Amino acid sequence: MRSPDDGSDGARPLVTPAALDLDDLIGELRARAEASTRSHERLAHLLDAVVAVTADLELSDVLSRIVLAACELVDAKYGALGVLDRDREHLVEFITRGLTPEERAAIGELPHGKGVLGLLIREPHPLRLPDLSEHPSSYGFPPHHPAMHTFLGAPVRIRNEVFGNIYLTEKSDGEEFTADDEAILVALAASAGIAIDNARLYERTRRQRAWVETSSELSQRLLEGSTERDAMRFLVAEAVEHAYARHGFVALHDELGQLHVVTCDLQPDTVGCDAVLEAPGWRTLVQEGEPVLLGSDRNLPPGVEDGLLTELAAVLGDGHGEIAVLPVVVGTEDVGVLVVAWDKDSASVAAEMIELLAGLAGQTGLALTASRAQRDKSRLVLLEDRDRIARDMHDHVIQRLFVTGLSLQAASHLATHPTVRARVDDAVDELDRAIKDIRRAIFELHEVNAPTAQQAILDLVADLTTPLGFHPDVSVEGSVDRLPADVMTDVLAVVREALSNIARHAGADRASVHVECAQELLVRVRDNGGGIADVARRSGLDNLARRAQVHGGSLEVRPRAPSGTELAWRIPLTETRRQEQAGSR
Repeated sequence: MRSPDDGSDGARPLVTPAALDLDDLIGELRARAEASTRSHERLAHLLDAVVAVTADLELSDVLSRIVLAACELVDAKYGALGVLDRDREHLVEFITRGLTPEERAAIGELPHGKGVLGLLIREPHPLRLPDLSEHPSSYGFPPHHPAMHTFLGAPVRIRNEVFGNIYLTEKSDGEEFTADDEAILVALAASAGIAIDNARLYERTRRQRAWVETSSELSQRLLEGSTERDAMRFLVAEAVEHAYARHGFVALHDELGQLHVVTCDLQPDTVGCDAVLEAPGWRTLVQEGEPVLLGSDRNLPPGVEDGLLTELAAVLGDGHGEIAVLPVVVGTEDVGVLVVAWDKDSASVAAEMIELLAGLAGQTGLALTASRAQRDKSRLVLLEDRDRIARDMHDHVIQRLFVTGLSLQAASHLATHPTVRARVDDAVDELDRAIKDIRRAIFELHEVNAPTAQQAILDLVADLTTPLGFHPDVSVEGSVDRLPADVMTDVLAVVREALSNIARHAGADRASVHVECAQELLVRVRDNGGGIADVARRSGLDNLARRAQVHGGSLEVRPRAPSGTELAWRIPLTETRRQEQAGSR
């Protein structure tokens, strides 16, 4: 028999309080399990993001990956990474995510760190807001800016210094950012700081290697006989490229002590590319020996007047951002100055490069001083050799000729035949002329500035710079200074004719002259113009061909790809000439 409350009448059994507690507990366990699963998933996503962020060493790629990872981790529609300037006061770079190129173009100038963004700069702590516009520091949005309400930001630190800030807005589900979102972003920012530091160290190491290679190549060029103008042209090109700059120039002190611009990377016909820098501020900066970075506000150091800025604008033009003025000095000797200019909005790049460029300027001073010392030593050796030859000619050759002349003069009085006497007198006169010629040669041997064959080539090229409108690159290899006089005359004629044809007919803006003396003598002249006209081929080039044929050589003129012409004039060096060169070493 059933009891009255056993449900035998078909009614639903009563639920006890214990059963309700069990259902709540199971529900809570399920909720906690789901929350734990979500936490594990977010942790896994965070670890994946950290791996993705640290997988590359290119700084620009690392910054972009950080913004992408932050948006994906907290499900934000818009994200940005603002990089602070050297003074940690303003944003100099702003990497965004979620904005289309059209939206970025419509917004215009990117933020510099005002409003809530500036608050995170001044107070570098995580910041979570339900509505940006309601915060007291809100600065508003520029026209065409997408609507943004919810906000989450966190600083990115590198060795206890704030590198920048991560900004996230508009959670995709329309809800506010949570405390878990903030914790995830703070963890990502910590990993991002390590990744950015590694990328910056890698970039700095790569740049340092590039500077070392540039310094080595510059020293080698100068010590191998390249002109200072050509070597400085190489220096400016490398400095502008590796410093991510816009323009640059080098000015060196000449024999008169004037600071003369020897090369710049602008067009050769630019007025300032051959200027003399006369402002007293230049000497002040060079004598202090410390690099100076002029910001866009152009605030000059104390004691430097505005005339320096005027001359900078004359050489570089307007529209630049930061300009680095780097003295080229060796000890107390003022050699010159290296100037590098960047585009606007490149303040952070300029600040990072100033130290590396200062090191390059110091190496440039050493290379210039070493090459000048080598040149002076070579000139001293040459003068000593000439002095020895002059003494031998004076003490031996002239004396013997003089004694022979006196003997002939005495013998002429004993000659009875008029014809014999006349011939003896003519011989004496010839000896007198020979003695005068030798004395003249001795005097010329003592001239300090007697040009060498290599210097004659360089002087010839320099003389043709004006009709060309630019300075050609010149390289000389081998013992050109020991070539016979007739061959050297032909070499100069080839260089003169080739460059003159380029100036008259080619329409080129670049040319090179290469002279090489080895098993054969090669003179090669190249340009990037439109080719030499037929009239030049029929006239001047025929003369060069005949000069080559006299020595058993040849002349070849052929077009270059994609434009220009190459002239190759070569003659064999006979065994006798090679032995003379070897013996004179």
